[in-house]
Amino acid sequence: MKIKVALISAGLGNVSRGFEISAATWFQTLKYNPDYTFRLFSGGNYPESTAVPNISRNGWISSLLRRLRTIKDGCRLEQISFAFGFIIHIIRYKPDIIWLQEISLAQWLFKFRNWFGFSYKIAFCDGAPVGHHLAKSFDHIIFLHEYARLNALKDNIPDTIISVIPHISVMPASYTEKNAAKNHFNIPPDNFVVLCVAAWNTHHKRIDYLLQEIALLIHAGHQNITLFLCGQPEKETEILKALAESKQIVTIWKTLYSEELAIAYDAADVFVLPSLTEGLGAVLIEAGFHNLPVICHQHDPAKFIFGESYIGLTDLSVKGNLAKKIKEYQFSELLSLGAETGLYVKSKFAPSKLSEDFADMIQTVYQS
Repeated sequence: MKIKVALISAGLGNVSRGFEISAATWFQTLKYNPDYTFRLFSGGNYPESTAVPNISRNGWISSLLRRLRTIKDGCRLEQISFAFGFIIHIIRYKPDIIWLQEISLAQWLFKFRNWFGFSYKIAFCDGAPVGHHLAKSFDHIIFLHEYARLNALKDNIPDTIISVIPHISVMPASYTEKNAAKNHFNIPPDNFVVLCVAAWNTHHKRIDYLLQEIALLIHAGHQNITLFLCGQPEKETEILKALAESKQIVTIWKTLYSEELAIAYDAADVFVLPSLTEGLGAVLIEAGFHNLPVICHQHDPAKFIFGESYIGLTDLSVKGNLAKKIKEYQFSELLSLGAETGLYVKSKFAPSKLSEDFADMIQTVYQS
């Protein structure tokens, strides 16, 4: 009898971020495995998923409650309402294992199991991350990098309930020639393209820091830079756009999906992620898959992805460090550096290997 696995995300279909889309990417990779039955459940409409009723963080109810200051951002409400909407699917589908990475949703499913006697096991992926002090109550914890596992072991979390499985990233089937990719977005072929794939905010992705660093380069005479920002608008976005305009930065703001996003990667000369913390940073892996040199903060996930001695790791909490590293890259052999980055990342994060790791984890949880 096949093991039934539910991959669930309350935010999937309501927002388009890597965090939520990771559930769908796993489903696309695993759905043909003959030993399991995988089903994808989402909070909004999403291809091949079953939509579960919920109060979306972007809907009118959440918007009203935010104005009344009764909720902060709507994420928790979205997850809790999804949990109650998911009960009927628990009864009908009878999953053996539920994989998810939204903490409020996981906590409510844990309560439902205790209240109603459901038999499913919860495999919680600490992708946000929320920390193992919260995740340890579930049947299994999945960390996205080895450093997180080591920290959990130091806090006496049993190694038997831990797996390290980075989110899967889809390798491009083909590549677009760089000048053709630039032309697709009306970028002059001789412009140096700095690509960042991240939500347009200041509190986490630090797009304001990125703009200030690009402005330093322009002020120093580097005029042929195009800053390509692919992501989702957030409440700070209009302020960020005004900042880019005031600094006279040639900036492209685009919300792109898989096919066009792949072309954006191919149009870039260098990839930058200015955040100081990440659960993993799947876009860093995607950039590597596209043979791009990467610049990011020297946090644990980046060390895990690229190795601790990677040239693109630097302290992005310091003003001027990003500008300095971009300038250094401008005068480097980028094709060679990008090829080295790609070779390392592709060997470490091959989808076939990660799929096997995921299947092994399911067997471990099922038999526990």
